[in-house]
Amino acid sequence: MGWIFEGIERSEDERRYSDRELVQRSIKRLAPYRRPIIISSATTIFLTLISLLNPLIFGYLIQTLDVSNLTGVSFTVIFFAGMCYLLLSVLSWIGDYTINVQVAKVVPFFMVTLRGDIFDALQKQDMKFFDQHRSGRLNSRVSSDAADYGGAVSIVLVVIGQLLIIIAVFFVLALINLQLALITASVVPALILISFLFRKIARSTSMSFRKAHASVNAAIAESVNGIQVSKAFGVEEESLDDFKEINQKHFQAGFKRSISMMLFFPFVELLSASATVLILLVGGELALSGTSIITAAYLFIFISYLNNFFFPVTQLISFYTQIQAGFAAFERILQVIDTEPSVQDLGNVEKETITGKIDFQHVDFAYVPESPVLTDFSLTINPGEKLAIVGHTGAGKTSIIALLTRFYEFQKGKILVDGTHIRDYQLKSYRNHLGVVLQTPFLFNGTILENITYGRKNASEEDLKQALQISRVEEILEYLKDGLNTSVGEGGSLLSTGQRQLISFARALLADPKILILDEATSSVDAYTESMIQESLEELMKGRTSIVIAHRLSTVKNADRIIVIDHGKIIEEGTHDALLSLDGEYATLYNTYFKHQEVDWTPNGPSIPKEAEMAYNP
Repeated sequence: MGWIFEGIERSEDERRYSDRELVQRSIKRLAPYRRPIIISSATTIFLTLISLLNPLIFGYLIQTLDVSNLTGVSFTVIFFAGMCYLLLSVLSWIGDYTINVQVAKVVPFFMVTLRGDIFDALQKQDMKFFDQHRSGRLNSRVSSDAADYGGAVSIVLVVIGQLLIIIAVFFVLALINLQLALITASVVPALILISFLFRKIARSTSMSFRKAHASVNAAIAESVNGIQVSKAFGVEEESLDDFKEINQKHFQAGFKRSISMMLFFPFVELLSASATVLILLVGGELALSGTSIITAAYLFIFISYLNNFFFPVTQLISFYTQIQAGFAAFERILQVIDTEPSVQDLGNVEKETITGKIDFQHVDFAYVPESPVLTDFSLTINPGEKLAIVGHTGAGKTSIIALLTRFYEFQKGKILVDGTHIRDYQLKSYRNHLGVVLQTPFLFNGTILENITYGRKNASEEDLKQALQISRVEEILEYLKDGLNTSVGEGGSLLSTGQRQLISFARALLADPKILILDEATSSVDAYTESMIQESLEELMKGRTSIVIAHRLSTVKNADRIIVIDHGKIIEEGTHDALLSLDGEYATLYNTYFKHQEVDWTPNGPSIPKEAEMAYNP
């Protein structure tokens, strides 16, 4: 299965980001949400003050209820302290609610913007990018990676409050007893050191987990897309075994990440507990000494505040590991957003109409540098000409179309349309003049009408009707209860291959292009369906520059000119009859691929036109 070769994706080419850059990029993304962040931070300060008051209330009660000094103590003091605690609890609830509301205002909109940016970046990429990245892995960037990073952002909003609490609590501890406060603070550098040492482990295990998770997504997507092939070859069990292997790797990566985090927190808890015991020992001895350095009540207050100090410190450290996981996800997201497509939309030429003259001038092209496809390729196609391109598989036929449509970028030479370099055209404007029907038809989930009007949603009823007639889609509709409103399913799965191809053909027709490109567009329809649309095709091609990669004899024979491609070079060109008379590569292709499509062809009899047959036997 294809996913076995997941290692072919060259992770070493991926850009790496420092923590500093990730933080700066995160702050920039959070800038539009300053107001809710400020409100949340202000509310956090308010909650911090409240949290500082609670231990004071109980410390005051302990001091007041000292058995050696109960004279004059009334129930009113106890009741007042209880009401104060209740009031602070209510205010704390209101504060927490306010913070949650403000965070709710930030994170969802932040996620909407983030996913929109990822999707936009994917839309701008050229086909080379998608050749190097599998769809399942890209889906994980939009879904799970974005969710992990969004979770890290929500944590960052809480971090601000935790920092404020730590600072405020330490200030109060210092007021109670500076010596004990310094002992408490001495633990913090050790905690920071452990966090720093753990940083690389957290980032590494999180990145490995994200990649393993993406592999699972890719495997599932590939399995669903190829389910028909799996069933046809009866390899469902083998496919399951392959998936189990990937799923096991996902489990191992998740296990390593969880274990690394679980091993980290006992160190933090141990240091916190050690500090508390040390404070208790030192503070208890000071309280028992009878001096006025610290009393039992203030020692209680101090120890109560220790939880308010160490809990946010521990939480910050736990947040740090989660933020590292979020940064690992953000790094993968940025690898998509920051990838510059090789096909740049830098042109500013826009033309409402074109004649459709095309000039390839000494073009070099390769998908990978070490394997050139086209070398010093030159070709002129006149306005309104019907050009057929034939050649063996891998000869470079589809590459010519891929360059003309700017799906890929060529390395040398020029391609001119109406005398203007295609790189000088504004990309959207340029492609509006092109109509493309690919060999493998693809329909978007929706109705037939939505798919046909995909490139021209404001088409008139008359234009739509004409496109339906020429493409013969109207004949399909007669057998569908909902007609144009029939759902096609995901990828057009509810329709036959031939029906999908006719619909994609109608989609190109409705766009009314000046340059029509048919990449083996009739290879997916049967001979009967093709014979029905052939006459309409001829009518459609009138007045348009048409480029056809054809496996059908009828299309080749009716072309104004045929070029034969071999290893990225034109080795023959001319009309059908002229090329047959040469008895060269085209004649070989004819006898191999096209000959049996002749109306009068018989297995044992000649089907080559008489004049061509004479050319073979002079």
